[in-house]
Amino acid sequence: MLFRTLIFIFASNLILSASVDKELRPSFATDNDFLSKKVHEFKMDELLKQKYFALDEDLHKDYIVQDINVNDNLSEPHQELLRDTAYTQVVLITAIGILWVFPEDVSNWDKDEIREEGISGKWKENIKAGPVLDEDDVFLNYIGHPVSGAMYYSMARNDGLDPFGSFLFSFAMSTFFWEYGYEAIAETPSIQDLVSTPVIGAFMGEYMYYLEQQLDKNNGLVWGSRYLGNISYAFLDPMGRLAQNLSDLVDTEVTMRYTTYQTSEYMAQNNHNRALEKPSQFSSYNYGFVIDFKF
Repeated sequence: MLFRTLIFIFASNLILSASVDKELRPSFATDNDFLSKKVHEFKMDELLKQKYFALDEDLHKDYIVQDINVNDNLSEPHQELLRDTAYTQVVLITAIGILWVFPEDVSNWDKDEIREEGISGKWKENIKAGPVLDEDDVFLNYIGHPVSGAMYYSMARNDGLDPFGSFLFSFAMSTFFWEYGYEAIAETPSIQDLVSTPVIGAFMGEYMYYLEQQLDKNNGLVWGSRYLGNISYAFLDPMGRLAQNLSDLVDTEVTMRYTTYQTSEYMAQNNHNRALEKPSQFSSYNYGFVIDFKF
């Protein structure tokens, strides 16, 4: 009886091994055939080990992680801008705190409503309601906000970006980080601010950059004074100077990583389909975006 059982097991394994395609086929295993499923998982593990050395023994349950260090793929100017952008968030968050302390007739923020609905609830409400034409005065809309856009622009220019790249950076900062970011906690995004901040700010910022270049040619002196020259630098590139001072003070390394996660089984099926020149059957991805701060 034992001899017959051993022969049956041996024959079953031969049949299963012969039925396994050389290419990986996840559809091979069935829920009702435990041994077949185990053979399938073993074959999958062996295939994945050849291509992905970092995965553990449960490869069929793992994710294929593609981790891209964005810093390593950026030019020197873009790395500088990434660092300065991270420090700029400290400035923007501080600005929100200062506006919160100011009286409501100055900030135009309904603090009781924010407390009642909570920060996330009020933010979602404002995002859904906007953008709208605000009722701020002309000076604030067409001078005050463009000045902040000019600050973003001049920081990007000093980090090595060209005028168009600096405009895009100013647009991203004023739109996504401020109007639809921090300020949306208290206010509905403003149409005037979305337009005037990056557009008028770009013209102002380019002129500020030109004046800074002229100051460089004069060895950083204004009327022969180094002190006045340093003050002028601070006014012409305030965001960049603040970011540089914070960098010198805190000495933080900022690393940005973009990560995708895809299950190994889906990856194997996709590879199999590509080999047969068939369209991909699976497109299940998870994405991650990580910013690391190392002090």
